[in-house]
Amino acid sequence: MATSIASHEKLVEFDLVQSHYKKVGDHEIRADFIIPHAECTGKRPLIVRFHGGGLITGDSLSMEWFPQWLLDLAKKHKAVIATANYRLLPEATSLDIFEDVEDFWTWLHSSDVEELLSSCVNPTKLDLGRIITAGESAGGLLSVCLALAHPDEIRAATASYPCLDMASAHFSTPNSVPLTDPPVPESVIDENLAQVKPGAIRSSALLPDRLDLMLAAIHYGRLTQLYERKVESSHQRDLRYPLEKIDQPDAKIPRGGIAMIQGLQDDIVPAEGNQKFAEKARDIMKGKPYADKIILALREGAHGFDIMTRLEEEWMQEHLKAAVEAWLA
Repeated sequence: MATSIASHEKLVEFDLVQSHYKKVGDHEIRADFIIPHAECTGKRPLIVRFHGGGLITGDSLSMEWFPQWLLDLAKKHKAVIATANYRLLPEATSLDIFEDVEDFWTWLHSSDVEELLSSCVNPTKLDLGRIITAGESAGGLLSVCLALAHPDEIRAATASYPCLDMASAHFSTPNSVPLTDPPVPESVIDENLAQVKPGAIRSSALLPDRLDLMLAAIHYGRLTQLYERKVESSHQRDLRYPLEKIDQPDAKIPRGGIAMIQGLQDDIVPAEGNQKFAEKARDIMKGKPYADKIILALREGAHGFDIMTRLEEEWMQEHLKAAVEAWLA
């Protein structure tokens, strides 16, 4: 996979360094470093990014879903993008996924990464004091949750149409309008669940693998059920539900805030959930530092509308301004 992905047109001006950041049983989980060709004499700022796919499908290098503006941002500031796979539903639980995210975070700060990047073709040092997070859809959820878990170590968070309200009716009750024509049958969900073997692990699904399962889970309102599968509903909810995390007395946000974008015609992740988070976070954080940097940019478009957007577009520059300034300060 590395050879074909590395030659993708989006990555022609980058080096790709791959490794595994953890092992669960015999299953290794991959992480990728995307490094601009441009020489950098000092340490490079870091973008920690997570892929989307409803926590069910996708891969850290699913280039169909990799935003162009994020690559432009890395290139402009000679920054490294560290993007990781994680265990996927329904084989995994949501707690497994957040364990992977935290293990990836710890691994990024390890001597293993320092040695890996110092010995690559384009020797690289990471500036772990300048970190911004990013992610699309389910990856946006992980981006925001990581930033809320480490607000003093992460300078800013970004997220594209993140599914921050996983307890919403949209993800827990059937939707009247199908996401595909013809609709994916609900039996796809039960067939997949029946085939899950004890101990099975999936941490990568290259499109279109399992896309039908993801769409069915959302259409039939069963994504929350999969998210809560084999987990006590009250267990570590503030870790998995950012609307509840932001309610905690000790809740903090990074100094550069949280910058989110959302399409108004998004039927995969509706705007309402992210509007709810932004309004609640601003209200709770009122009078506290950085409350004015909780930004939600609503744009015309469907899910994934920003994938080919360039960083140079005026609205994107303005949207990211506070987050990027804090990241690089």
